[in-house]
Order: sequence, then structure tokens, then C-alpha cells
Amino acid sequence: MPDDRVEPDIAHGVPTIAVSSASTLSNRTGSWKYIQPIYQDRIAPCNAGCPVGIDIEGTMNLLGEGKVAEARDLLLRENPMPATTGRVCEHPCQGACSRGQFDEAVNIHAVERMLGDYKQVTRAASTVPARKEKVVVVGSGPAGLACAYHLARLGYAVTIIEADAEPGGWLRHGVPEYKLPRAVLAREIDRIRAAGVAIECGRRVGREVAWRELERYDAIFLAIGARENEGHAWEHADLPAVRSGFDFLREVSDGNGEPPGRRVVIVGGTDLAVDCARTARRMGREPVVVFRGAREDMAADPQAIENAIREGVRFEFSVRPVGLQVATHPDEERPLDAMEGMFDAAGEEAAPCLVGIACVRMQPLEPGAGGARRAVSVPNSSFVIPADTLLTALGAEPDVDFLPQDLHRRGYVIKADAFGRTSREAIFAGGDVTDQPRTVAHSLGSGKRVAIGIDHYLRRRAGEALPDLDGASLRYGATGNVSITRWRGDDPVQRTNELNEVVPFSMLNMAYFTHEPSRPDRIREAAQGAPGFEEANLGLAPSEAVAEAERCFNCGVCNNCEVCAILCPDVAIKPHESGHGFSLSYKYCKGCGLCVEECPRGAMTMTREGL
Repeated sequence: MPDDRVEPDIAHGVPTIAVSSASTLSNRTGSWKYIQPIYQDRIAPCNAGCPVGIDIEGTMNLLGEGKVAEARDLLLRENPMPATTGRVCEHPCQGACSRGQFDEAVNIHAVERMLGDYKQVTRAASTVPARKEKVVVVGSGPAGLACAYHLARLGYAVTIIEADAEPGGWLRHGVPEYKLPRAVLAREIDRIRAAGVAIECGRRVGREVAWRELERYDAIFLAIGARENEGHAWEHADLPAVRSGFDFLREVSDGNGEPPGRRVVIVGGTDLAVDCARTARRMGREPVVVFRGAREDMAADPQAIENAIREGVRFEFSVRPVGLQVATHPDEERPLDAMEGMFDAAGEEAAPCLVGIACVRMQPLEPGAGGARRAVSVPNSSFVIPADTLLTALGAEPDVDFLPQDLHRRGYVIKADAFGRTSREAIFAGGDVTDQPRTVAHSLGSGKRVAIGIDHYLRRRAGEALPDLDGASLRYGATGNVSITRWRGDDPVQRTNELNEVVPFSMLNMAYFTHEPSRPDRIREAAQGAPGFEEANLGLAPSEAVAEAERCFNCGVCNNCEVCAILCPDVAIKPHESGHGFSLSYKYCKGCGLCVEECPRGAMTMTREGL
């Protein structure tokens, strides 16, 4: 029996459907919905991952549009030293880049470096500050320079007092020339001076400058940095051949460093240790870095470690130094216990010389109950690394002896909140002298936070009715650094329903992106023999940097890609009359959510109608 429910054959293959001959203008499909889409800018993961607190996504978007000067100016709003951070920052922003989960992360630091090097006309600052208050900054490292720069741009008269003969702190004396050329650093500092900052060098607080002289200022920022290297309890650690890694780099930077012995051992897993090794290699020596943990446990930049290995630096991982071996003559490589009673030709005891570093190999254990992974010595694993010089690069502490005794601190660390406020009114602290990671990027970010803290304090003292500082509203997402542009309230980038939450990778639509590898930095190939002190990393050419910026997903932000307008079945989305973004006609939007589902960047959200 035939089934009457079966549809008859249709000659043209298309079932009959209802159509309207009238324009959709008369069919207001917006009455069908109970939910509706909205545009909502979120925070890109790179922004939240930057210790300086840069609007990386905004910078990339402008550069991708060919607006190089605007991109540079947006960058300089938050970071006064982009040419520096583009060279020496460990770029955690790239580790947070969503593109890294698709193919390869955007080479953000190289783009930042290119913009920092971008030719620009330095504008002279106004000779009369907008505000009457005066601020003094003690120390011209990255924290002090950043704080002074931002305060000057906020209208304050700022003076930096520096103990050394030239400004820069660690950047000048601790970062080798092959990583940060002095000409680049000089340009960065000139920019800060041009903002209206006065820098007085050769004046050490507690010596040339009395503390009471600082108290004449309306606010004091302590950014003294860390200089004093940790000592060691090894016997004969006072030998001339046992030196601080920081002192070694400082002497080389100042042009006074004598070449160390042929065999140089560096103890530590820090960037300082790697810089010492690469510097010794450039002096024609044979450096060995000794670290008690595995390679992945080192605090140093992984790329710097890779570059050091390529240049000929040897690494000994999972090795712990346990003592020094000495002899009465460099050619006599005999342990100290075999030399008792030895005398020179005149009958006097000969001065011992360093000949080796006694070490044991370490075996890591599984994490214990507390989660920390321990390591123990491997039995019968003792060995000696021949050495003429030992450089220690395990850590450093600041000199805080000149500070007031009632300024609360824990050991060498001054107790301060996120905005640098200490136990003493009008005294602020930041950078290495506080409890934070000791990197250039973190110090620049700290200086910016302190500038906001000082501005808030001085404006309140002047009678302005300001609420308490709210770090949550100033940060990029929940954990990123603060934005001084948000504090100033003069963002040049047009935002749409800004939501201060980081957009996850799961909200991005990868169907609209094609795979494209990142452009790696250009590395100077070493000539025959040891590499020279010329800049080792040449970054990206400007055209390459622009192309790299175009790889940016622009996570969480509408960049006028038009996907939503093209796919809207109700033609309810049109370009905004301002030229930025799109406008939604809720008379015709039926709330299907297709635009939100298809948005490549997670810049749209469905919400209940009327909420």
C-alpha cells in the first residue's frame, strides 16, 4: 500500500517555501528575540601578561593598519623604554599570546623594538611644570626612570639623584653591550629627559646628599636597585680569582675590566650568569656555567641560554659546587689538603691560586608533600672543573643602610604596597628594593605604579576629592599590570563597552585564520673564533615587524573585519558612522547569535534583551 504521508516528487528539487515580496524593512524580525548580541571589547592575553602594562593589542592593530607613528605613541604612553625592553625583556607576553596555540606566537618583542628604534623628533618639555609639587627619585635604573617619566607627563617637576657618573643603573652597568648598545640606552634616557626630568649624577644619598635634603621634596621615590652580591661560605672564597658577576660586568661596561683567566666558571642560573658567560666568551675565554638544577629550572631567558650555547658557552646542569681547589702556582693543580707546609723559595708560605671548582652531581627527586621538588647529591659523583676564575651570579641585595630606621622593611626589602606606599608618609619604594621579580620589565611596571601612587597622594594632599586607589580597575584583566592611560582617562583608542576580562582562546574562531609561521629575530653570525661585542640580536627589519604585527589575532577587540555584517541574515549590522566598529539595529536583529558564534576575535556577547 502506498504511504500517503510521503511527499510527492518535486520536479525542480526544491520544496515549496514561503517568501515575501516586500522589503525586510517592513518585516521587523527584531520582535522575535529575547536575547541580543552586543559588541564588547575584552583584554588580550598578551596585555595581561606584560609586566610593564602595555596595550600590545592596540599597538599591533595600529601598526597592522600602517599607522606606525600612532602605534609608537600608544606604546610610549605606557613604556618609556621600548627599544630597551624589545632587546632585554624576557617577553612573557609572547608566552601568553593566543596565536601560540594556533601556530606560533607573534614576535612581540621584535615589533616593540622596531617601534622603539623608530625615528622620531624629540619634543622639548615645557619649562614650567603644570603642578607646583616637586618629586625626587633616588636611583636611575628602569624603575626610577619610568616613575620620573610618567610623573613628568602628569605635570610634576621631577629630579633623579644617581650615585654613578652616568644614569641607567643596571641597564648601563649590568647589561652587556652586545645585548643593549649604549647608544640605544642613551636615546631612551634622552627621551625621558625631554619629558622634563632632571638627572643629577655622581650624588650618592648618605654621602654627597643628606637625607634631610630629600625631605624638602613633596614626595620621595626609592628606586635604588640591587647591587650587593650575596657572599659564599666556601673556604678561600676571598681569593682575588673569586669575583662577583655583577662587578665583572660593571668593569667590562666601564672599559676597566681585565680579561679573566682562561678557564672561567660561573655559578648560577640567572640572566646575570648567562651574561657573564657570554661576555667572557667574547673576551676569548672558556666559560662554564654551573647550575644545580635542570636547564628548564634556570631563571635565565631560555633564548639567551640557546644563544650562549651556540656561541660556545658550556653548561653543567644538575651540578652543585661544594668547594674551591687551590695551588701555590696555577700550573700545580693539586687539592688544598696536599699543599700543607708548602713554601716558596724565600721560605715564606706561597699565596694559593684557584685551580678548580669541586662539584657533585645532583639527582632531582619527585615533589614532596609540599609540592617543592628536592634534589640530593649522587653518591660517588665528585669531580673537578678546572678554573682560573670563579664568577658568582646567584643573587644580589640593595644597599639600604642610609634609609631611616623607622621605615618598615624585611631584611633588605622595603615593605610597600602595589603603588609603592611605605610606612612613612610621602616615601615610596619600588623596583628591586621591594618584593617583586627583579627584571627590567617588572621594574618599569613598578615605576609606573609608583607614579600613579605619588600622583594620587599629592592630589589628595592638595585637596582633590579622589577615591581610594583601585588597582582592579586600572589593571589589564585580573592579574596584569596597571595602565596609566586608564588612570589619566585619555585613551586615544576608541573602546566599545569595554570589559576588563581576558578573552580565552576558546572564544576565538580559528576558521578565519590561516597558518603562518612567525618571523624570527635576525641573529648576527659569529666570525671565526669568539663572537664580538657588536649587537648579537638584530631584531626584525621594519617591513618584517609590520608583517609580524599583521599576524596578531587582535584578541577580544573588534578590528572591523566585517564577518558579523556579512553573515547577519537580517542585515541588521552596518558600519558605524564614526568609521570604527559596527552598529546593530535591534528592530531587525532576531537574536540568532550567528554573529557572536562566528566572530573571529571573541569581541561580541549574547545578552538578555533589556539587560
